[in-house]
Amino acid sequence: MPFSAPILGLSWLLALIFTGRALAERKPGLVGRWLWVEAFVLLAMTAFSIRPGDSLLGLFNYVPFFLFFGLTVQLIDSERRRAQLLQVALWSGFVTGLAGTVEWLSGRNWQWEPVSGVILLMIGSQQEAGILDRVTSFFAWPTSAAAYFLLILPVAMAMAMARLKPWLSWSVLLTITPALLGTASRNAWASMLVVSGALLLFARRFWLMAALGSAAVLVLFAGLGPADSWPVATLRFLIPAALWQKVAESAQSGTASFESLTNRFEAWQIAFEMTLARPLTGWGLQTFPFVEQEVFGRSAENLLHAHNLYLTYTAETGIPAALGLIGFYFWTLIAGVRTALKLQGPARVQLIGLLAALAAYLLFGLSDVPFYESRINALFWAWLGLIWSYSTFLPTKATIE
Repeated sequence: MPFSAPILGLSWLLALIFTGRALAERKPGLVGRWLWVEAFVLLAMTAFSIRPGDSLLGLFNYVPFFLFFGLTVQLIDSERRRAQLLQVALWSGFVTGLAGTVEWLSGRNWQWEPVSGVILLMIGSQQEAGILDRVTSFFAWPTSAAAYFLLILPVAMAMAMARLKPWLSWSVLLTITPALLGTASRNAWASMLVVSGALLLFARRFWLMAALGSAAVLVLFAGLGPADSWPVATLRFLIPAALWQKVAESAQSGTASFESLTNRFEAWQIAFEMTLARPLTGWGLQTFPFVEQEVFGRSAENLLHAHNLYLTYTAETGIPAALGLIGFYFWTLIAGVRTALKLQGPARVQLIGLLAALAAYLLFGLSDVPFYESRINALFWAWLGLIWSYSTFLPTKATIE
């Protein structure tokens, strides 16, 4: 998934072709019916869009991934396959994290084009120069890389603490953690801090949880404290500048970090007003930048989306459709927690890691919209399908040693 969206799409299409008949014959159940209804509602809402063409294209951010969910549930029909999928995901996370860490430490982009015009492997972003000091790994934007790391890191962390595949899970932690810091995504940092603290609390690693919380407080103090005081000066000498400077710039007007926060507040206000104006039908999928410009008089070049997953849903799809999507995410989270209480051994650890990854994604959605990147969307829906697979195929013995 991290390396190529076209290869991902082709692999998904081939898998769908080979399993399509079995998938069609499978009784959808309550979960499947929920997604069928949601797909129909989203399609119906395009008729009320102010830009129906854009909204029809916007369906590709939703409906194909409902099928991706069904494909995951269909294919992951045993403990062995579940273990295989998680192992492949961890290996992918290791390679992607290693690429991001190398990118951050070297301070440059890397390209390899073994077949000119056909195959191009890039580490780093081709976007504007101002973004090149942030880790993007195999993605175009640092926020996309951060969202990917949030979906992988909790799984690796849960498995590492339980000593499942320890050499692989610890390798993932050691490569993804610096890469995640290098994305300079404050939202991702905060989400991972909360989720990591919850995992440590669940594992009763109280001293590690205290150390993590203390480290976060010291970084905040170094960034927000008075620069002329010796404790702050000492902390700024000891703590990597990339961490405390991002915090400091977030509170200093005139900096890019401060402006990005201001833009988010404005985006949330616009999305909220869009929701109030058309609460039932929304304005249409992928219409935020046009409404922003044509109705609210803002420059769409500066703010291309609402920077909030939930307000994006309510503003573009309407409240009923938004509740269908958001409700499904939290239903999956609750159902997964209930299943985890019934499990023992490695399966329980795996599921807890997946639930933590889902929670991290949902927290990340408070300040950004990660589903525009197809590889992130695919991994997210694969994780949703995998969580439901645990309740369908309850394990009877350990499969990962």
